[in-house]
Amino acid sequence: MKDRKDLHLMLIDNDRHIRESLKVFFGASHTNFLIFKTAEEGLNALKYQNVNVVISDYFLPDMDGVCFLKQAARIQPDVTRILMATITSDDLEQEILAEGIDRFIEKPLTVATLDTVINELETLNFSNRSRR
Repeated sequence: MKDRKDLHLMLIDNDRHIRESLKVFFGASHTNFLIFKTAEEGLNALKYQNVNVVISDYFLPDMDGVCFLKQAARIQPDVTRILMATITSDDLEQEILAEGIDRFIEKPLTVATLDTVINELETLNFSNRSRR
């Protein structure tokens, strides 16, 4: 597990088990980790908190994850966006592509999968910043 003191993550998921599991995992890696149950809470926090990566479940109590990630990008245009879902369809895949969401992770989620995706995105983002 990588030490990520400079990484600011936000998770939006209405599943308490997922929120608690990821809080333990990312807390151990010294990551700045914000956790919310609803899209509204996350969008409000994005107005005041700098975040590098937003991870959202598709099924949220107040809006779907694609809509949330679209609004998150309006508030913080450079944020990396990851969508998680248990059910996929061609329509959802098209919506993800159309919105420019950085990554899709199919549930059930494992911490190892999420850690790998974040490592890949960090590496990609670092190399993109170096070229500017």
